[in-house]
Amino acid sequence: MTQKTYEVFEHTADIGLHAYGDTLPELFIHAAQGMESLMVAPEQMRTQVSREIAVTGHDEVSLLIAWLNELIVLFDTEYLLFKEFAIDVISETRVQGRAFGEPYDVQRHDLSSGIKAVTWHEAAVEHTSEGYKARIIFDI
Repeated sequence: MTQKTYEVFEHTADIGLHAYGDTLPELFIHAAQGMESLMVAPEQMRTQVSREIAVTGHDEVSLLIAWLNELIVLFDTEYLLFKEFAIDVISETRVQGRAFGEPYDVQRHDLSSGIKAVTWHEAAVEHTSEGYKARIIFDI
């Protein structure tokens, strides 16, 4: 198992994330956890609701961006924050999984930053001898 699951880095007016995983599904899960942690600390979240998520893309980078952007849409439209994730199917062009979390509660959640979108700028997914690594920059 990889030591770190994700790390945040500063990027001009935006914020970036390096995510790691031994497998591609694990990478997608860690990227989602990292992104959600930028909005609300994981320890403030519960798992009361779940949503099915299915996205398509033309490669690993476009799939990861679509996966994360779908989570942003769920926050923007249903005010849902997610803490846990499961990937059921992953292929070269499709990801299907589930996200578990709860609705945003102004009384309990300290919203650090709103994320507008995942950008294509410097987005990358690498397969290394140690597993997978992704670089993602968010427009905040």
